[in-house]
Formats: sequence, structure tokens, C-alpha cells
Amino acid sequence: MTEKKAQTRHRKDDLPLDGLSFLLADIQDNLGNFLTAFLTLQHWPSNRIGAAIAAGGLGAVLARFIGGWALDVIAHRRLMLALCCVVTCVSVIVMAGVPLFYPILLAHFIAGGAGALFTPILAAISHHTAGAKGYIARMGRNESFNHLGNASSGFLMSILGKIMGPVAPLWGVGGLAVASLLLVSGFSAKADEPPERSKEAVSASETTRAIFTLLSEPRLAVFLVTYLLFNLANGAVVPLMIERYAFLHLGNPATVTAICIVVAQVIMAPVAYLVGKKAPQWPRKPLFVVALAIQPVRDCFVVLSAGWPTLVLIQILDGLSSGIILVLFYAILADIAAGNGHRNLLIGLGLALGTIGALLSNLASGVLTSSYGFNTTFVILGLTGALVTGLFAWRMPETHASP
Repeated sequence: MTEKKAQTRHRKDDLPLDGLSFLLADIQDNLGNFLTAFLTLQHWPSNRIGAAIAAGGLGAVLARFIGGWALDVIAHRRLMLALCCVVTCVSVIVMAGVPLFYPILLAHFIAGGAGALFTPILAAISHHTAGAKGYIARMGRNESFNHLGNASSGFLMSILGKIMGPVAPLWGVGGLAVASLLLVSGFSAKADEPPERSKEAVSASETTRAIFTLLSEPRLAVFLVTYLLFNLANGAVVPLMIERYAFLHLGNPATVTAICIVVAQVIMAPVAYLVGKKAPQWPRKPLFVVALAIQPVRDCFVVLSAGWPTLVLIQILDGLSSGIILVLFYAILADIAAGNGHRNLLIGLGLALGTIGALLSNLASGVLTSSYGFNTTFVILGLTGALVTGLFAWRMPETHASP
């Protein structure tokens, strides 16, 4: 009877997890793009647009560092999720209604932080509702719905923007935040189950000791460095492809942007779901090495051609690589954190480092492209990806003993 009740409760939590993973995709991944388009038509100079977008990235990094620790010591995850939805909605209203520099800067900083917390909060809820055995399969399902949400809502928002103007997608994101708030109420009380070692983990001194202890773990150090450098090598590839496509006057950049986003996300969805389902049986390392190795292969194709047929092939490869990495990211960290009660701290730390890597990738690639051209930049990104693959293959041990 108890087992039957647990299964019923788990199925009840599946709907809000699926719905939130789908709806929150646009808020996390596309808000910066919509804001850029809006500010461009408001005739903002490039340096001010760059500062506004960077503010969102800074907010995401800080929120993920702090949020990972908070999720290990605070049980009120539904409240945290609801607050993030409210904060996002209010921030978007400010950005759409008051297009002035400092209000936009502050609002995007706050929205970036709130949006960055959605993923770790949903990961924490997934662990407590699906259990340790079902956690990775549930994360694969979360990622699958997230990618489907990115593909569909990004496409719909672009249509909305064409019909109603560039401010329409911002209002659309606010509407998604409100709809997400309604779904939060669908979670069972299992979502707020007290975290492991909550009393001991509350103190700052214990948290500091835990961080240094975890970072002294060779597997974790190698994995975090790998994830940082992978995002450094991968973060700027798609923006640079689209920029070069426009620079060479090969067609409408908005069309190729939509193609790139939709193709990658559609491929990621089934890949993430399959990897999540098979994670208990499959070892982590070989699959992760393959996913990392795809990145320099993509750069080789980019150098060979700038046309859209090649871009579609490149985005298919991106979907395969990212679909694997985004699920195994949680699986490997769960393996390393097993038994120490700081899984969410590691997730927050890893996500923050990935965000830093992507920001540095765009910054460095912009400088390299201005000085040496597109192809040289893609070669450097590809070489970086090859070095990352070699580092992980050489130094990272297997973290999961498959049955």
C-alpha cells in the first residue's frame, strides 16, 4: 500500500515537472535574445546592450553559486520556485515598460538570477520526488521537455515578435512565468522534503569545509575544469556562425537563427530522454568522451562551409553532444556527491562555472574574430575542444559501475 501511494505521488509530481521544464525553457535561454532585439530597435548603442546582457549573466552566476548551497539547507523548494516566477514576471514588466539604462540593467540582473535558479530547483525537486534510483531518468525527461519548450516557444515568440513588435516576446516571457506559477501548486509535499544533513550544513564554516573537501576530490576537480573549458570552447560557436552568415550576406539571419535553434533542440529532446533512461545501465565516461569529441568536429565543418545545409548538419551534431552532456552532468555530479549531502551545492557550482565559460567564450571570440577573422576563431575553438576531450579521457575516472 505504501509503495502504491509513493507511485501515485510520483506520477502527480510528473505533470508539474514536465510543464515547468517546458514553459521555463524560454525564460532561461531566450530572454537575453529577446531583450537584445528589443533594445536594438530602441536605438541603444552596442556597448549599452552588451552591458545589459552581461548583467543577466552576472546575476545567473551569483544565483547559481548561492542557490546550490541554499537548496542543500532549505526545504521550501516550492516557495523558492514560486518566488523566482514572481520575480521574473516583475522584472520583465520593468524591462518592457521602462526601457531606460539603469532600470533595464537592474531588472535583467535580477531576472538572470531568478531564471538561473529554475534548473537547480527543479533538479532538487526531481531528486526528492523521483528518489535516488529514478533521479537521472527524471532529469533526462526534464531536459527533453526543456528542449521541446525551447524549440516550440522560441518559434512562437519569433512569430509573435513579427506580428506585434519586439516588445511582444518580453510580455510573452512574463506570461510564461505566470503560467509556471500556477503549475508550482501541483507539486506534492514530497517536493519540500527536508534536505540531507540540513542542520549540520547550515553553518557557513561547515559549508566552507565541505567546499574545500569536495574540491580536493580529484574526480570533481577534473570534471569541473572539463565543464568550464567545454563551455569556453562551445559557447560562441552558434552566435559566430550566425554572425558570419549575416556578414557574408548569405540570406536572412533571422531565418537561419530559427533553423539553428529548432534543429538542435529537436535533436536534444530524444537524446536527453534516452540517456536519462539508460543511465543506470550505461557507464558515464565513454559516452561523455564521445559527446566532447563532437565539438571539435563541428568546428571543422564550420570552417569548411558557411552555408545553411552545413549549419543544419552542425546543429544536428550539437543536439547529439549537448543532449548527452546536459544529462550526464547531473549523473556524474550525483555519483561524486553520493553520501555527502551536497549534491545541490555541486550542481550550482558546476552550472555557475558553465555560465562563466560561455560568457568568456563570447568575449574572447569577439576579440579574436575582430583581429584574425572567423575561420581562425573557429580553429582555436576547435583546438580547445580537442584539448578538453583529451583532458577528460586521460584524467577522469569512471564514476558509475554499471551492472
